[in-house]
Formats: sequence, structure tokens, C-alpha cells
Amino acid sequence: MTFRFPKFAKNENGSLSIEAIFAVPMLVWAITATFVFWDAFKTLNLSQKATYTVADMLSRETNAIDDDYLTSMHELYSFLSEGGDNALRVTVVRMTEDPATNVKSLELAWSEGVGGIPGYTDLALIEDRIPDMATGDQVIVVESEQEWSPAFSVGLASYRFREVALSRPRFAPQLIWGGGGVAGGA
Repeated sequence: MTFRFPKFAKNENGSLSIEAIFAVPMLVWAITATFVFWDAFKTLNLSQKATYTVADMLSRETNAIDDDYLTSMHELYSFLSEGGDNALRVTVVRMTEDPATNVKSLELAWSEGVGGIPGYTDLALIEDRIPDMATGDQVIVVESEQEWSPAFSVGLASYRFREVALSRPRFAPQLIWGGGGVAGGA
């Protein structure tokens, strides 16, 4: 029995099948990875827009807000960000000035969380996020957290997106918690 290697090497029958064995898995992985990456960016985008929407709504509020209002904001955030495990925290910070020394300082007016994250009790945790303000001004800090898990394993791990939106009260000089005072143990 003689083996005809040169004739076998020149034969191209079935080469398309062999190429497909290598190409199809890579093509399926590429399509799956594209879907997962797109889903991650979609979740991030929806989370950002929902956070800015809640901050904008709070900036337009002229009445005091309470737990029911904040729970409704959390439900709105969940709807806009298309559900999932998420949380929302609203913090109001104001700039004060000591009349004796003319030294400006930030003061935590109130902070409340919904969905598993508590309100702040220490302003130092977010002080670096607060922009310069005039004396007497307030800023509303809305923070959100949105859990994301990939539908397929393509190299991305589960992630918790965290967004921050800052806004000033627009139609009232301040955003008040339930008739005034400090909420959240601040």
C-alpha cells in the first residue's frame, strides 16, 4: 500500500467545512460578546438618565418631601432604568458662613436612602463631590446604584453601576425633608 501524500495535499475537498469549524465558534462568540457589551452600556445609559431625571424632579419641588415621595422616586427610577436590584439616595447640602469669622462651610441638611442604602451621617464622605456654592445655596445630590449581570459569560463580571447627579433647587430656595429638620440621623 503506497500513500500518495502529494495527491492528498493538493486535494481541497472539504476545506470549507474545516474553515467553518474554526470560524463559526469565533463568530458566535463575537455576536454574543457584542450583545453583552451593548447590554452593559444600555444599563449604564438608562441608569444615568434615570438619575438625572430624579434629580431634575427634586430640583423643581416646592413642597417638603417625605418617605412616600422618596419611595415614589425610587419606583420611578426603577421604571426608567428597567428594574433590577437598585437603590437611590438623596442628600441635601447647604453652604453656611460663620458671621463672626466669615468662614464658609458645608452643612448636611438631610440625607435619605431607599432600596438598601442608608442616608449619610457624615458629610466628609461626599464633600469632594460638592461644587463651590454661594452662602445660603443648597445642592441636591442624587446617587443611584444599579446592579447588572451579563446574560452570557464572555469575560465581563457582574457590576454595580453607581451614578451621581447634582442639582440646585429651582423654584424654591431649599428642598425640605418632611417639614424641616434633619433626616437620616445626620
